This record gives sequence, structure tokens and C-alpha cells, in this order.
Amino acid sequence: MQTQTIKIELLINGKKVVIGHQFLEDIVSKIPDIKENQEIFNALVLSDNPDVRESLSRLDTMGKKSIHLLLNDINQEVVDGVLSNLDFAKHISEKALMKIIDANNTKLLMTIASNIHIYTKCDVCKIAKILANHASTSVRYSLVNWRASHAVSTKILKRLVKDKDMDVAKRATEALESRN
Repeated sequence: MQTQTIKIELLINGKKVVIGHQFLEDIVSKIPDIKENQEIFNALVLSDNPDVRESLSRLDTMGKKSIHLLLNDINQEVVDGVLSNLDFAKHISEKALMKIIDANNTKLLMTIASNIHIYTKCDVCKIAKILANHASTSVRYSLVNWRASHAVSTKILKRLVKDKDMDVAKRATEALESRN
């Protein structure tokens, strides 16, 4: 993703004041999260300030192109914010999600596992199966923590009941029992 330095000007009663990146960092979360401000958000997505982009990842109002730019951000916290955002998740394609899975970033995989039910454009059963077989205990645990999503099939839960990690096995057992 190509970023750029954003020029920030504040207009007060017709008087223009140029301000720095710190002001933008402080104010971006205060810009009303409404459709009328979507153009502003789309411009700010290109900011070279990762804190600004991270703030944007928590909004509700964002264009599809901007969501995909944020999803491909070099900053892990920005990507994590997009993956956790219910409003953004409905725009994430399976191809984009698989690209993140293939990168094998444990933190991002844990976020995907914890939120697997929100990726409506994806075959979540396929994603759950991949994550259930992941080498990281943290990823497998995230998949079954807080009563596993219905995207995690009973077959996967039965396999995770036998997981070598006792916490994963216990959570999988609890999730399986809650389905009966």
C-alpha cells in the first residue's frame, strides 16, 4: 500500500491554519462516522501515519476500496482492526482472507478464528478447518473460545476435543456439549 503525507488545514471563520500529524491523530476518531464523511475517510486511508489508519479501521462508514487498502496495510494493528470490524468483514473476500492466513501471522489468525462467523463472503467451514489444524495452540483455542461459532462444525469440535492442549480440548468439549 502506498501511503502519503496528508496536508492538514483547519478553517476557522475563514482563517486557514496548517496543523501537523499529531492533531490529525487526535481528531480523526472525533470525525463523525457518517456516510457524508466517507470521502474524508477514503483520503485518510492513505495517511503515512499508522495511528490514523488504525483509528479508521474501527469506523463503520468506509468504502470497499478503502477497506481493502486497510486490509493490506503493513501495520498489523490496522489489519487486526479491519478483521475485527463487523461492518468491514462483510466486504472481505475469501481470497483476501486466505492471503492473510497464508502469511501465518498468529495474532491475525487468532482474530480470524475469534470472529470466524462474521466473514459472510467466505466459506467459513473451510476457514475453520484450516485454523483447527494450525500448529499454534493460540489459534486453535481462539476458534473454540467463548463457545465455538456454528461455523466450527461438530466434526471439527470432535477432533479438537482430542487436542494435545488441555485448554483447547476443554473448550471444544464445552462447545460440543452446548450443542446437545
